[in-house]
Amino acid sequence: LNNNNNNGLKNSTEPIYAKVNKKKTGQAASPEEPIYAQVAKKVNAKIDRLNQAASGFGGAEQAGFPLKRHDKVDDLSKVGRSVSPEPIYATIDDLGGPFPLKRHDKVDDLSKVGLSRNQELAQKIDNLNQAVSEAKAGFFGNLEQTIDKLK
Repeated sequence: LNNNNNNGLKNSTEPIYAKVNKKKTGQAASPEEPIYAQVAKKVNAKIDRLNQAASGFGGAEQAGFPLKRHDKVDDLSKVGRSVSPEPIYATIDDLGGPFPLKRHDKVDDLSKVGLSRNQELAQKIDNLNQAVSEAKAGFFGNLEQTIDKLK
């Protein structure tokens, strides 16, 4: 007896294999906009707002905000992945502060890295923007606290 049912299988217990095309890391799971593009739009909008706020200090260039948009990344397959854990390096330029770090020293605990003057200003502007937004919605407590901190 020949147990070949014209399906190319020797018998009915042999598994059937199907080729599956897996998506590459970084591709959108749906035809909707990828999450990376959504995040990039939000980041660019925030940079624009900070630059506008900086212009109130006499222009973005004079305020010294080194805010630039980064180059587009096409290959997102390597984002967040590393075969071997790489050390984290921080570049600290001469910011006029007591920084015990030299250029490109290895930093394991980033909580000890201080903020530059520009970053502090950007953070204060961000806090003030948040407080103003809340005040427009009727919550004035945060605005008063933020203004007190700026004094």
